[in-house]
Amino acid sequence: MNKSLPSQDMPWKQFYVKGYEDILAQDFPKETLWKFLERGILEDGNRHDALVYFGRRISRAALVEQVHLWGRVIKGMGVKEGEEILLFGPTLPEFLYIMLAADMVGAVANLPNLMANSEALESMVGECRIAFIFDGLEAPVREFLARKHFEHIVMISTSHSMAFPMKALATPLNSLKRFRIRHRDKYMTADAAIRRFGNYAGPLEAPAVKGRNAYLFCSSGSTKKGSANQIGMSDEAMIAMFQNALAFNLNGTPFREGTTSYCPLPPFVCTGFFALVLAPLYRGMTVYLDPRLSAGQFVRNVFRFRPQITLIPGPFWVRLFEEVDRRIQKGKRPDLSFFRFPVMGGEGCTPEALKHMNELMRSCGSPVAITPGYGLSETFSVCTVDYQPEGYEKDYSKRVISVGYVFPGTSVGIFDPDGKELGYGERGEVWVKTPALMSGYSHKPELTAQKVVDGWLRTGDLGEMDTDGKLFIYGRLSQYLQAPDGQKVYLFDMANELRQDTAVKNALVCYLEGKEGPAPLVAHIVLEDTADEPVQQLVLRLDERMKRFLPEGVCIDGYHLEHGQLKSVLVGKTDRHYYRNLRSSYWVPKDGRVNEISFEK
Repeated sequence: MNKSLPSQDMPWKQFYVKGYEDILAQDFPKETLWKFLERGILEDGNRHDALVYFGRRISRAALVEQVHLWGRVIKGMGVKEGEEILLFGPTLPEFLYIMLAADMVGAVANLPNLMANSEALESMVGECRIAFIFDGLEAPVREFLARKHFEHIVMISTSHSMAFPMKALATPLNSLKRFRIRHRDKYMTADAAIRRFGNYAGPLEAPAVKGRNAYLFCSSGSTKKGSANQIGMSDEAMIAMFQNALAFNLNGTPFREGTTSYCPLPPFVCTGFFALVLAPLYRGMTVYLDPRLSAGQFVRNVFRFRPQITLIPGPFWVRLFEEVDRRIQKGKRPDLSFFRFPVMGGEGCTPEALKHMNELMRSCGSPVAITPGYGLSETFSVCTVDYQPEGYEKDYSKRVISVGYVFPGTSVGIFDPDGKELGYGERGEVWVKTPALMSGYSHKPELTAQKVVDGWLRTGDLGEMDTDGKLFIYGRLSQYLQAPDGQKVYLFDMANELRQDTAVKNALVCYLEGKEGPAPLVAHIVLEDTADEPVQQLVLRLDERMKRFLPEGVCIDGYHLEHGQLKSVLVGKTDRHYYRNLRSSYWVPKDGRVNEISFEK
């Protein structure tokens, strides 16, 4: 009897709306992403603003005009089709203009990961001779910009597109920053670049070239310790994601003309950049931009902008609902009725946290629940999404949350290490097949060959799929230890086991870095707000739980206890680098007693 396989059965199609096949069957024009996007922007007829940035409202006509202006600047600098230009900065209006202008003229916009270490940045910068750098961010790339092959470096103020009086307050500080570089001929301000090169009058728009990279995005999970992979994305792959999204958009139409989106993420996070900027602009929505990325700023902006759509990792959503809880306790229940597509992506949360957040969403008037999703830079954006236009039905029964059903135009399978597809309820590596697939990792053909097999992307994530076609992601396959008997034990499974204790809100298990000899295996425990039992009693109980869970010869070397939430990096994911280097204040059980120790380097 043949085994039922998710990628062949495609049970997720039950969630699609009639008519999706017609959209996926359409033969979209072979053109640049900008040409495709410009048509959607102009179809709105300038009825709705394109962007709002610190009080300044930017019309759709003005956006198109600015893209053409910066296209003339890029061409005036002598940039050729297929040549890379460097863009290093947060999501500002000028970043968007230059990014789209590069695609219009056939250049390749190189968008490095803002969190990458020096070695990784050096490989990303490559041999670019034109760079656009935004205020306050030149320090990480300053030594690379000094190299002779850079001919023009445009320093752009974050206040350039602000409305008064905000611009008046921000400009003096930015002027002081610019003063430092005026003696360097190759440096110039945005206004100087426009004056010098903006009068270019030659051919502007370039045709699409099949398979040629239009953008170099980056993986978003890197920290200062890590190195990000650069990911080449062609025009046709990105337009294929739009086609998939248009088929998805029939289901409740979350991307709706006249509504709003809030983008807190930097542009190298292309999964969020597509969902929060590009797709909304194409569908006649207004996008609120704010480059100040922190949990507190995200919370303030959600209540200020009241967006129908936003996307951020789980830790930031948890912070939002901590504020909701505080307001309710003060007798001021907030109104969340504005939400239509609140997406949790990049990193999830515990099932208990998601259940609590959705209970608050319902009680505060939201017509929709939080929407967990799963996407990859390698696929430009969405792979699965747990979107329900109405209702709050979610599966909280497993130790991880569901990231939903497979996006239209996409296929997902679960595979064993030998490349054999597994059935429902079996854990294995998640593989994804989509026309929105990357062209490859930049300058890493061997890695590309390892990751892409017969059109399938091997994600490196461990997951399983239920019989409804909903996907559950547990963690990275690389996060494991090998027991003396050869058994693999995943670190995230250990953390999930710790979370079963009633005193534990969240947990992270990792090895400490930078120590000679065997690295200590430690558990970072976030306690429930109501947890008040003695440390000795709690740590002994947790250690007994782990002894029962772990194979013989494996143990936790230390427990670190804290309240609140796990610390996050710039893009909202858990700061694993911080916890892998935290060496003090660990509790270690021994002979029925608990002692506090520090692990020296």
